[in-house]
Amino acid sequence: MLGRDDQGQHLVALLTGKADATWIVRAGLADSACISFESANAAGKYLRHYAFELYLKPNDGTAQFAADATFCLRPGNSGTGYSFQSVNYPTKYIRHYRFTAYIASNGGSNAWDATSSWAQDTSWLAAAPLS
Repeated sequence: MLGRDDQGQHLVALLTGKADATWIVRAGLADSACISFESANAAGKYLRHYAFELYLKPNDGTAQFAADATFCLRPGNSGTGYSFQSVNYPTKYIRHYRFTAYIASNGGSNAWDATSSWAQDTSWLAAAPLS
């Protein structure tokens, strides 16, 4: 499971609900130096972005899917943990914003690109899998 809010609470249900909040970290579908997140609860389904929002979707085998589902591991933008940079939008990182997950830049035209709390909202900690 990944996630933490500003008070250190785990964001179990942030992405897709508790049953799908545990991920298997795989070699990146578009770049093996990066990673993709496969659902531990639904084999063959990956976290991917579409219109900058993250969804759990089955791998359709296309290059576009692979790019949308691949993230490069970076040091946490807040100075702790990890940040996940989009392979096909390198200025955007996985971010939680108002209980939804996006890929977001630090500033921009979308509400989820807000600079307020961006570094914290794009930094993640690894935790033990849910039982």
